[in-house]
Amino acid sequence: MSVRTRLAAGLLSVGLLLIPNLAKAESSSFSSRISEVDACNQAQYLMPDKAVVQGYRQGNTADKQGPLFNCSVSWSKDSKAMPTNRPILLPNPVQIPIIWNGWL
Repeated sequence: MSVRTRLAAGLLSVGLLLIPNLAKAESSSFSSRISEVDACNQAQYLMPDKAVVQGYRQGNTADKQGPLFNCSVSWSKDSKAMPTNRPILLPNPVQIPIIWNGWL
């Protein structure tokens, strides 16, 4: 048996062992017209109790009604799951209102 055949068989075996773990990946998604932060907050509210956040995925689109912000939160209910402890990185800078002469 050649080295290439052994390597291919080994990679296939490892891949088959990882498939059950990939099937356990769960997520919740939400779309908001308000902001990226609102979309991610609402997606987190859809998580079940004692779920641990594993990551975020954000995106936005625009249509005739304006921008639509999408957020998907990956989470796990596994007792061994560790939180990422990373902040949510927003893809766009948040607009801060400019106050002129004390007026909004």
